[in-house]
Amino acid sequence: MKKIKYSLILACSITLCSCFNGPTSQVRLIDNPTANEIKLVIDGKDVVIPANSKIKYTFEYGKHNLAYNNESFDIVVKPVKFDGTGIINPTQSNYMLHTFIYATDNTSDETFDKLYEKTLNKVDVIIDGEQVQIELPVKVVNDFFIEDEDNRWDYSIDEKIPDEISEKLNKNQSYQARKIKMYRESEYLKFLKEDWLEEEDEVSFPNKPKKLSEINQYVFPKLDLESITCNEGKKYLQDTLDKWQQLFTLTGSDFDSKYEGLGGYDGMLALRDSKKLCPTDKDPEQTYSKAISPLDEALTKGRDIYFFIVK
Repeated sequence: MKKIKYSLILACSITLCSCFNGPTSQVRLIDNPTANEIKLVIDGKDVVIPANSKIKYTFEYGKHNLAYNNESFDIVVKPVKFDGTGIINPTQSNYMLHTFIYATDNTSDETFDKLYEKTLNKVDVIIDGEQVQIELPVKVVNDFFIEDEDNRWDYSIDEKIPDEISEKLNKNQSYQARKIKMYRESEYLKFLKEDWLEEEDEVSFPNKPKKLSEINQYVFPKLDLESITCNEGKKYLQDTLDKWQQLFTLTGSDFDSKYEGLGGYDGMLALRDSKKLCPTDKDPEQTYSKAISPLDEALTKGRDIYFFIVK
């Protein structure tokens, strides 16, 4: 552990970069870190990713079907307010988000140690066939969609972690920065053997992929129209759901032009404002407010998510 601490006490600078996203589509890296070729079916089209390789795929805004290993689900690819990036991981392989600490030479050991301790997580590791738990400055993720909205990183799988970073500092100013590097599991194990593990150790990380039917993040909710006793609210919500169904038939710029009024900021405001249709005297049990709550929550939670799973 100590070896890495001192090898990373360096002068620091931060270079920010951003990714350009087209106005009607979203490009995603589809990665296959396994030793076998895989086939992902997107909208009925076979997309083959060779072993230990990756491809880029452009998704137009709108509804798509993804199938893998005889399972499938529907997604909606949509615009977001703030740009983001991510990786599609059909095999649900393990990816590691390892935190490095960069610090100026005048950073005290006490300051560094406190920063380092905050990066540690208890992680399950299989060493020579035995599963144990150790502390490492890493987070293990194996989701089908690995999005930076939920898992922040500074350097992706094919970006090298720099030996040093630089920042404009005042003379004698102490400075520290945390940077996160994403690794494929095989590459991360090589990295661990440089500083944490013995070369002869047989090491892996547990992996329990979910069935696609069990992936439930950002699901478009089912709403109970029959529970609404306020007719004005029921009609408004039915019209809104009809518009959503129409939206799911659109793609590209057509989808983009209609989305803001339903799922964007304007749409969320309109949904909340519709509560005025059912004041307390018309809806004493607040059945309308309760009925739209799951949709309001889903739109808020999924505001900055490109891939919205629909069931």
